[in-house]
Amino acid sequence: MEWTVFGWAGIELEIPTTWELSGLSGDQKTGYLRLDDPEMPRLELKWAHTRRKKPDLHATLDEYFKLIRKTYKKGTELSFRRNVNLIKEEEFFKGRTVLGFSWKGSIRANGLIFHTGKRITIVQVMGRLKENWRPTVLRVFESITDRGDTPLTLWSAYGLKLGVPTEYKLERQKLLSGYLLFTFVAKPVRFQNTVRLAKMATNRLRNNGSVEDLDTSSPDIGRLSVERYGPAEVMLSDYKDAPNPLEAWFRAKYAKAIRGYGFEVTSNIDSEDERLTLIGQQTRLYDGVPLTPVLMLDKLSKRTTLVFHLWRCNQSNRIYVIQSIGSTDGHSTVQKVTESIECH
Repeated sequence: MEWTVFGWAGIELEIPTTWELSGLSGDQKTGYLRLDDPEMPRLELKWAHTRRKKPDLHATLDEYFKLIRKTYKKGTELSFRRNVNLIKEEEFFKGRTVLGFSWKGSIRANGLIFHTGKRITIVQVMGRLKENWRPTVLRVFESITDRGDTPLTLWSAYGLKLGVPTEYKLERQKLLSGYLLFTFVAKPVRFQNTVRLAKMATNRLRNNGSVEDLDTSSPDIGRLSVERYGPAEVMLSDYKDAPNPLEAWFRAKYAKAIRGYGFEVTSNIDSEDERLTLIGQQTRLYDGVPLTPVLMLDKLSKRTTLVFHLWRCNQSNRIYVIQSIGSTDGHSTVQKVTESIECH
């Protein structure tokens, strides 16, 4: 059996490669997902934010058992157990309050409820009644990490794995057979008014200071998106006669997104994949006007920066597009996300 690492909402665990995402709801704060193999549901994962320092996990388990009962017809024989201790490694329990459980109906399942930080997580692995699935359950459970102490959060779906800086939170996703989209937003922080900053800068200059002495950095980080298209040969078929089909496709596909930006384009064709990097800044009506007050205001009101990195993976026949937009330079963020993706 082959295994892989699956990640979602800051939770990571190892799963067989035949298990794939089949159900998803909620958001990064509170949500639910299910993984199936070709035969049946295999794993359910639920997570929820809590403000309680010591939540009652037994009460949470009671509610979970009620939901399980509702999925079965009346009269169906069900048996439930709690305080089931499958994991013996003490390391697993550090920083966690853990409650194990199991139940049996037309299938059987083992699960864990655990509290870490401000989150309650329920993970349940399911199998057939006569299936020897205990080794699978143990491997899944023992691999779980949810402490959020890594610089990148792993997100997985349909063969795509990407690491995103932890300050970015998932806003939405679109998971289709030929197209995947993940959109993230960094938590914005209220920043100072540009006009007030301009007045402060003017006063600083009157007092023999300089604009550089004034901290005008905006804490508004912005948005990040990751897209995967396929098959690439179909996407690029209308542009095969262009000097650079990938760039021609991009400029047509993202014409609206890049309107109003001046770009520097870097192309890199290596032995495997063709890659494009586009870094642009928002253009303004007064560009080219050599007036000191205008230039000062432009320095204080930082321009929106738009960064794209895209490539065609010839081996997997897919196109990947990573985009960052915000008031800060997103090139390093895009680079980190790009390096986290194994396209084949």
